[in-house]
Amino acid sequence: MKDYKEDEKERELNDLFGKDSSGASFEKIVKKAKRKTIVRNILISLLVMIVLIVALGFSWLSMMRANQEKAMRDVELFSHITRPNVEELGFQSLGNGLFEGILYYNRYKEIEGIPVDWSQEVVTYSLFGGVSKLLGDHTPIQLTDRNDGMTRYFDRETKQRIMEFYHPLIQYDFIRNDVAKVKELPKETLVELALSFNKKYTPEEVRKLMPDGVTVKWFWVDTYSNLDMLKGEEFETEAGEIEKIPAVPELANDIYGFEEFQEDPSLSKERFIEDIKAGLHVREGKYFSEYQRINNYLMGDSTELSSDQIYILGVVVTGTAEEMKELEKLEFFRSAVLGVTVDPNE
Repeated sequence: MKDYKEDEKERELNDLFGKDSSGASFEKIVKKAKRKTIVRNILISLLVMIVLIVALGFSWLSMMRANQEKAMRDVELFSHITRPNVEELGFQSLGNGLFEGILYYNRYKEIEGIPVDWSQEVVTYSLFGGVSKLLGDHTPIQLTDRNDGMTRYFDRETKQRIMEFYHPLIQYDFIRNDVAKVKELPKETLVELALSFNKKYTPEEVRKLMPDGVTVKWFWVDTYSNLDMLKGEEFETEAGEIEKIPAVPELANDIYGFEEFQEDPSLSKERFIEDIKAGLHVREGKYFSEYQRINNYLMGDSTELSSDQIYILGVVVTGTAEEMKELEKLEFFRSAVLGVTVDPNE
């Protein structure tokens, strides 16, 4: 007589394999189990892939956002000590590629209370860090001035004149003076002018030298640790003769300095020093080596950068054409070069 437990096991086997426990039925069951295993493995793999893709997506977004912030920091901090009299309206993102993003800055100049378009600043940043300009030609427009026969430079987008600056210790074959040109303008015309001095001055001395009605907008600071780069180059011709490429002035995009705070001019130098120190704290920044060079040059033998070490080589001033005529009576500047001009009636 069969044991009860044996009967129970037999019923379980019959339920599992059916009454017909032939090899064919067993094969079907094995195939069904394999299909379930395959489907389960596929579902698990898909789930893992989805989780991995989401995780990678968030990691990519986080890295791009961090590098965007670093690029913004580099661009905006560096703009504080460069680009005379140029203001930025904040950034706009033009979208991100897989490995690269683009930042767009709308820029303008302010001439006696009137904003004037200036070229846009467009930079790229990458997934792996770093910031740079868009690939391509960025040189300004260069045309021969009909009056003096020398090259004059113009902004690529706005077609406005780019200011030029002449270092007091460099000998030039030609030094431009646009005061006579200013006198030819209608007296109400608003004018931006780059003044290069005959020697170094302190900001306080510069303010005292300026005639009434002329607004100081920006100071050109002496940061030249190597003047040889400004002196021009000598080269040997095929005939064995030595010829020299003459020294050329510095364009506005190539100099360093700081904005004049009209409300409290005493803060102007301090802001410049703060910007240099801020740049030194960002060792991985694009312009760290330049901040370091400027800081070391200005400090000299001192242990810390201070406002007493800041000397001015020139300024950017604005005013009406009538007010600018007063500059003709002064002897402290070496050169005066026109920048933006505005008809206030337009």
